[in-house]
Amino acid sequence: MTDSVNIFNIYEVKSQLFQIITYMSEAERQKLLSVLLADQSQDENRKLLSLVLANISEAKIRELLEQLKNWHQSKLSEMREHPRKPSFIPVECSSSGGVCFTDFIQDISNGGVLIQTDGNFFIGQQITLTFSIPKAEKDITVSGEVVRVDSEGIGVKFNEPLPTL
Repeated sequence: MTDSVNIFNIYEVKSQLFQIITYMSEAERQKLLSVLLADQSQDENRKLLSLVLANISEAKIRELLEQLKNWHQSKLSEMREHPRKPSFIPVECSSSGGVCFTDFIQDISNGGVLIQTDGNFFIGQQITLTFSIPKAEKDITVSGEVVRVDSEGIGVKFNEPLPTL
């Protein structure tokens, strides 16, 4: 009997809470929400965020995705030692084992490149790159290490940073 009384009581309590919340201003609701979320675990916050995302419109989700992509990109830029520049530069690549091929650099910095490729690479693989950039008198040849492999291609960190691009 005690359990059914407790269940009934919690429904009364929640009902009263919702009634009070409807009379709050938006600023007061936001403050209450931040206080409640401060005590949540990371797992509980993820679940709450999933619920919110499941209940917003497709247009809002697309807008949120764009904003989060921009935020993420700015965070990556802050963390990088060398700023990246978008590019489309042909590059000749050779790896240990004598494999040579030509692909395209998607972005470049003084510290590395992202190369669009379908080739088979592994993290830690040494690679030599030869390419030319505008305003350079001769081709640049640089050695580096594959530090990322994904569907976009490979990320190569130069063994020695290039002079300012």
